Amino acid sequence: PAQSSGINAEYGGRMEGGSHRDSLSEQNPRAERIRVKLWLNEELVKVEMSPLEIGYQIISKVENMKASLEYLWLGVFLSFIMSVLPFIFRAHNADKQSGFSKQAVLLSVDELLGESLELQLIHFIGFVLTMSLSICFITLFVVAERAYSQRYLYAKYFNALTTMRRAKQHGLPHFRLRSIQNIKAWLSLRSVLRRVGPLRSVGIIITSSFLIMLTILTVVCIQFFSKGTNSMNMYFTWAAMAWSMCLGMYLLRLFTLGNDIQERFDSQSLLITEQINIYFFMQQSPQKKEQLVHANQVLQLSSKLLKEIDNRENNNFVLSPLVSQFLRVFLLSAFSGLASEFLGFKLKLWKMIK
Repeated sequence: PAQSSGINAEYGGRMEGGSHRDSLSEQNPRAERIRVKLWLNEELVKVEMSPLEIGYQIISKVENMKASLEYLWLGVFLSFIMSVLPFIFRAHNADKQSGFSKQAVLLSVDELLGESLELQLIHFIGFVLTMSLSICFITLFVVAERAYSQRYLYAKYFNALTTMRRAKQHGLPHFRLRSIQNIKAWLSLRSVLRRVGPLRSVGIIITSSFLIMLTILTVVCIQFFSKGTNSMNMYFTWAAMAWSMCLGMYLLRLFTLGNDIQERFDSQSLLITEQINIYFFMQQSPQKKEQLVHANQVLQLSSKLLKEIDNRENNNFVLSPLVSQFLRVFLLSAFSGLASEFLGFKLKLWKMIK
């Protein structure tokens, strides 16, 4: 129909440009087109689209979304805390009897103002350098969080293609896996969307940060067991614990997103649902039985293949659900132990994690 050709021309024109064009260009633009349902102005129309056009629509929809600045401002705040940490440590040790108090802070400020101009300049340069280096380091986590958030949206929108309600909610094309052509297009989309984004560089950032955090915590634990509570009078212990908390906050967010991405791309339940729907549709349309039987066989083979591939990719350190679960339990157990010391009773927050 004329309307369908106009819609296809519109999506074909939008193919020019885009930061992920190289990833999608591996697909043949003249690939076999499939019939999909699309909502335009609350009107359901049937059009023909290729996997390239459907994939670009998902990617352009994600890229046009406004980026969240929550973790960027959190990084600036944490960088400021790291910069003023030497002054907080100085105020804590200014008065041994009262500890960290208003009187200790005022005493520390008086000592700082009473120092020579050269020492004050050194303190100011140290503050600026610590602030700058902390922001540069935490910016890596902000970029990684943005990349993982985009990958999560790719997985979310891809998972909505075969559900009419969610496809309409997100303004995406909808098709069912009732033919070999549709299954082929679905598998091609899944393969492309899983590879979109800076996977290797983000993985290196997360893996290195995780190992750094474990190393810092190991050194802190060894120092605490060897020197006891006296280790808290050392600035190294304060800085190590502060950096461990910063790294833990971002790593917990990244590993949670990685686990959610794996769950969204896990297509076993979707394929089983489509097989059940094929049997229902077979009863309604006996004349299409042979075509539906072939499609069901392809779905069964696809389910076995994807299960084997997913099991192999789950060994990836960054996206491993086991590592994500370990990080959650590890951080919450540490926080529970610290809170138990202050509150006087035991907390087991890690038991709330499913």
